Amino acid sequence: MTDAYDLDDTLQGTDFEDTSTVLWKGDTPEGKPGLLLSLLYFFWKIDWHQHNTLMRPDVTYLVTENSRFFSPPPSEGVIHGLMHAWLHLSKVTIANQSYEELCAGSQTEGAKERFIPLAPALRWFWMGLENDDRAIEARKWLTAIGWENIIKNAAARDKATRAILAGQAEGHTFSIEEMPEYTRARKAAESRFEADMQTWMRGGAIGPIPALKDYPPEVQHAAA
Repeated sequence: MTDAYDLDDTLQGTDFEDTSTVLWKGDTPEGKPGLLLSLLYFFWKIDWHQHNTLMRPDVTYLVTENSRFFSPPPSEGVIHGLMHAWLHLSKVTIANQSYEELCAGSQTEGAKERFIPLAPALRWFWMGLENDDRAIEARKWLTAIGWENIIKNAAARDKATRAILAGQAEGHTFSIEEMPEYTRARKAAESRFEADMQTWMRGGAIGPIPALKDYPPEVQHAAA
């Protein structure tokens, strides 16, 4: 633990770097879309297919286009099963679109009010698959590629999106990052809390103990 006088000295003239903190990351270390983003794009392709091919021609092109993104790759049976659950699948694509409307460069009026969390939409989609015997192969495939991890990543993105809704972060296709001014303000608030905690300890721990929740970031810029 840092000595109290060291911390006090450190806080004098503190200059926090103008960098942002990544709250959610959707790509791989190689910079490629992760599993969640790959699945959402796959769902979008199926949704587009359902809307634009009235006679539902052969879906082998969907297998070919998406095989390299998943292990194991989807089969025609998987795709047909997902198509049978199209009404549920389309709700997932709508939820994802509501996130994209919040992202930098794509903001639309009323996007915050229209936002739909992704993880609940995916869970409802799964319930739709469970109630359709034609989707058995699709359920097995989703389990095999890592459905539980997909749900966890979606929940993580939903949690990070709250910072966008609060004006504290900026959304991108592959990431959600705190705005630099908010990062600075948050770190300054944490430092004030740590300093007051040290003072409280030096004083014999007498009186109310400082609580971090009582040190809200004070953003002095336009994003406040």
